[in-house]
Amino acid sequence: MIPTFTELQIRSLLNVIDTASPEGYRDYTMILMLLDTGIRVSELAGLRLPDVSIEDGLLKVLGKGNKERVVPMGKQVARHLWRYISHCRPEPAMPRLDRVFLTREGGSLGKDRLDKIMRAYGRKAEITGVRSSPHTLRHTAAVTFLRNGGDVFSLQRMLGHATLEMTRRYCELADVDVKRAHMTASPVDNLDLHIGHGRNKATR
Repeated sequence: MIPTFTELQIRSLLNVIDTASPEGYRDYTMILMLLDTGIRVSELAGLRLPDVSIEDGLLKVLGKGNKERVVPMGKQVARHLWRYISHCRPEPAMPRLDRVFLTREGGSLGKDRLDKIMRAYGRKAEITGVRSSPHTLRHTAAVTFLRNGGDVFSLQRMLGHATLEMTRRYCELADVDVKRAHMTASPVDNLDLHIGHGRNKATR
C-alpha cells in the first residue's frame, strides 16, 4: 500500500505555514505544486523560469533519463506561482541562476533541503501515520487525481511513468467507484439513441 495524506492532514500541513513571510509563501507554493501536478521533488528543484508558462498553466520538467515532459497545473497553483515569482522570489545569488525556487540567500534549493522542509512542517502539524515528504505528496496527487475523475492515461503522462504498471497501482489504491464512473461514461448511453417502437416490431 502506498501511503497518502488525508484531506485533513493536507489542510493541517498548509495551515502551519507562515505565508506572510517570503520563505513561507515559497514553501506553501511548492507544496501546492507538488500536490497538484504530482511531479517528483527533483523535478521541482530543477524547475527553471523558462520552463514555466503561467498563462497557459503548463510546466516543462526534466524527468528520469533526461526525458522532458509537459505537465499541467491548476489555476490556483498558477496564481500562487505568479505571486511568488513576482513578489517573494529573492534576487539570485548568481546572475545566471534561473531556478524558480530559491533559498533565502538566493541559492538553489536541493532535494535534501526540500525533504527537510516537509519533515519540519509535518512535525509542526503533528501529522502521524504517514511520512511527511514530497514523495508522499506525489502519491497523494496521483490517487486524488483518479478519485476526482481523472483518467489513468493522463495520469501516466503527468507522472512520467514509462509504463502503466505503476499507474495501475494508484488505480487500486484509489478504489474508484466503477459503477459511478460508468453512469457518466457509458459508451451506449452517451450515443443518445432513439429507436422507434415500430422498427422494433418489424425485426421480431
